[in-house]
Amino acid sequence: MHKKRVVPLNRNVRVSLILAAAIFLWLFSGLFLSPTTDGNASQSVDSTLTAIEATWVEVEKFSPQLSLRAKTEASRVVDVKAQVGGRIIAVPVEEGAQVVAGDTLCKIDAEDRAQRIQHATAALAQAKIEYNGALRLKQNGYQSELAIAQAKTRLEAARVTVERSALDVENLSIKAPFDGIIERRPVEIGDFVQPGQLCAQIVELNPLKISAVITESEISKISLGSDARVTLVNGDRLKGKITYLSHQADPVTRSYRVEATVQNPQLKFLAGMSGRLQVEGQLVNAHLISASLMLLDDQGRLVVRAVDKQGLVSTLSITSVGESSDGVWVAGLPDLVALVTLGQNYVAEGEQVKVSFSNSPELIDSPELINSLELIDSPENQ
Repeated sequence: MHKKRVVPLNRNVRVSLILAAAIFLWLFSGLFLSPTTDGNASQSVDSTLTAIEATWVEVEKFSPQLSLRAKTEASRVVDVKAQVGGRIIAVPVEEGAQVVAGDTLCKIDAEDRAQRIQHATAALAQAKIEYNGALRLKQNGYQSELAIAQAKTRLEAARVTVERSALDVENLSIKAPFDGIIERRPVEIGDFVQPGQLCAQIVELNPLKISAVITESEISKISLGSDARVTLVNGDRLKGKITYLSHQADPVTRSYRVEATVQNPQLKFLAGMSGRLQVEGQLVNAHLISASLMLLDDQGRLVVRAVDKQGLVSTLSITSVGESSDGVWVAGLPDLVALVTLGQNYVAEGEQVKVSFSNSPELIDSPELINSLELIDSPENQ
C-alpha cells in the first residue's frame, strides 16, 4: 500500500494566508468591542478644536480727529491808498507799529483847498439867490419853467462842489480803517502821491486765521463751528473754531479750502507760520481695539477675527477712523462683538474653535452682553 506524499506549501502562499487571517480577525473583533461613550467622544472632538482667546467690545461714540497741514494768515490785509493827490507832509506811524481804527497813516498838503472851499461856498450862495429870484419871477408870470429848471440845476451843482471840496480836505488825512499793524509804508515826507497810490499796508492779526486744505473724501466729516486745535511749528498751541469751508474744489488738486479762526489778543502769533490743524469730525459709532488685532485679507483690506457664542469664527471688514494712545478706533463692526485676541492668525472663516473670554460679565455694563456671556458660561454650553 502506497503512502500519500505531502507537498509543502509555497512560501508566498503561506504569507498570503497569514495576512488574510489577520485581516479577518481585525474585522471580526469589532463585534465584541464596546462602543465609545458619548462623553469620551465629546472630549475627543474638543481636543481637536483650536483654542483661542477673545474679548467683548462695545460700540462707543467717537469724534474723529482730522490732522491737516496748515499755516497762519492775517484775518485782513488792506492796502490803504490816497484818494487825492498832493505832497506828503507827515507820516505819523512807522512800519511795524500798532494802530487803531481812525489813526492817521499819512497826511497830504492842503495847498489851496481851503480857498477852493471858500470859492465853492460863494458860488453856492449866488446859486441860491438866482434860484429864489427865478421862483419870484414865476409867481408874477415873468419866468419860464425852463429858466427855473436851469437855476435849480446850477444850485445843485454848486452844492455838490462845496461837498466835494470839503471831502477832499477830509481825505488829506489817510486813516487806518481798522485796528492792526503797519506792514508797509513806502512813502516818506516830501513824496508826491497820486490818487490810488499806496500810503501804507495794514494787517489784522487778531483774530488770526488758520488756513488748510482737505480732501474731497474728508470734507463731509467736518462742519462750520467745529472745534479746531492748532499746533504751530514752534510747539505753541491754539484753540479756535472752523469758520469757513470752501464750496468749490481746486480744479487741479480736487481739494477744498478750510479756515479756522483763533484769538490772538497779544499779537504773539504771526502770519505765515506753518503747523498742523486738528479738527474734530462729526460723531460716529466706533470700537476701540488694539492695533495687533487688525489683519489684511487677500484683497488688502483691513479685517478682524470675531467669534460668536457657539465658537464659530467670522472675518469682519473694518475701517480705521482714528487713533489714540489706547489703540485704534474702527468702524464697521456690530454694536456688540467678541474679537479674537489670541490665535487670530491660526483660525479661518467658519471654523469651529474652543473659546475662552478674557473679560467677565462684572466688567460689562450692557445687559445684552451679560446675557450673551451667561449663555456661553452655562453648563449646557460647556
